[in-house]
Amino acid sequence: MRERIITTPWGQIRIKARLGQIHEDVLESICYCREKRKDLEDGAIKLLVDPAQVRRRSRQDGTTLQRIIEDLQQAIVEIIEPRHLACQGQILGYLDKAVRADGTPITRHDPLTGGARPLWSVTLGPVLSRLVAGDVWIGYDPAPLAQLRHGISQAVARHVLSHKRAPAGGWTRNGLIRAVSGELTEQQMRDRRREIKSDADQLAEFGIEINGDRVRVRRVEQNRGGGEQNRDGGEQNRDGGEQNRDVGRYRFRYMNQGPGLRPRPILDNERI
Repeated sequence: MRERIITTPWGQIRIKARLGQIHEDVLESICYCREKRKDLEDGAIKLLVDPAQVRRRSRQDGTTLQRIIEDLQQAIVEIIEPRHLACQGQILGYLDKAVRADGTPITRHDPLTGGARPLWSVTLGPVLSRLVAGDVWIGYDPAPLAQLRHGISQAVARHVLSHKRAPAGGWTRNGLIRAVSGELTEQQMRDRRREIKSDADQLAEFGIEINGDRVRVRRVEQNRGGGEQNRDGGEQNRDGGEQNRDVGRYRFRYMNQGPGLRPRPILDNERI
């Protein structure tokens, strides 16, 4: 695995890993499909997860899923900047079959076999736990994103939907490609533009509109009557494009976003 230092306007990290959008699909699936959550004394977060749900949402078979999980466990990330989030360690830590305090396995009914299937006990690594606790990392329902054909389209979608505010007039397509991929050759840039264009219809379903070289986000806001109100990506809601909800002692951000994506907090008051 190669080591890289990545610098963006939001900070700097050192990463030693082999990671791509498929790894993000699995990581978000683990967090999105969690049934319960527990805080550990060292600051890590422990989740109770149904692996069958993770496979379905990430669209991976069992063998591929295991390989991706191993990649996530082997990845080492150091957050250098911003200083208040500085830490180093794994993204994904311990993963094993979940058991109760008396040692009996925690299972769910398996409709395919008629028997029981074991659940997972997953401990998030210190880096991801720090980002979640700091209200920085926002996960989405990964199932719609996993259906996009190209990794560059997934990366761009995650990038723009995680922003509180969209630039006036939207983003430039080349600027977004560089933001998620770094500097590319002219041929690589042409290939990435072609891939995004081929996914334009699906991106539009998420509220991400490709118009020539411009990329805009159509925000979706629930009104009091339960209907949806669309807003152009260049306009902002009164709260700056996000809605804050207090759940216990944690604050979560629900982005006003395309109808195909549903964020879900992985921190709540449930306990394993």
